[in-house]
Amino acid sequence: MPLSTADFAALGDTPITILSTAFPNVYLRLDGFGVTTSTDSGSGTVNCQYGVGTHEKYLLRAQPEGLFSFESATFPNVYLRADGTGVTVTGPGGGTVNCQYGAGPYEKYKLRAQADGSFSFELATFPNVYLRLVAHGVTAFAGSGSGIVNCQFNANGGGHEKFLLNVA
Repeated sequence: MPLSTADFAALGDTPITILSTAFPNVYLRLDGFGVTTSTDSGSGTVNCQYGVGTHEKYLLRAQPEGLFSFESATFPNVYLRADGTGVTVTGPGGGTVNCQYGAGPYEKYKLRAQADGSFSFELATFPNVYLRLVAHGVTAFAGSGSGIVNCQFNANGGGHEKFLLNVA
């Protein structure tokens, strides 16, 4: 059963998964191997995975002002990072989504609840820019992941911008 906003406070260090609503059994994947210091442009790899392995588990971390960050459960202190620079129109998406050591401004999200129990992740630093996942053809596990994860403008509740949060 998907998590709701009311469930967030009780999670603590319980790992969660981030499941696409548009692509069956496709999860957000974060590979933070070698990410041991903060860099201006981030590093590591964020993409998609069919099914859940070690790289598809996160710790939901509450931040000030009602924001949240996603820390990798496999790579301690490595967070989901989204830079929405230049994402100002709808289309195929843009910006950069990768990893960051520590949670700075590009690692914080407003979780926008949707009527179907899912969430859209608005980038806190880039108003009206949302995390986007496209996984056409992702139908089997791939060791290094596949698909596209980037940002989309004006896409609260969009087809590629909705995710279910579940206990791992």
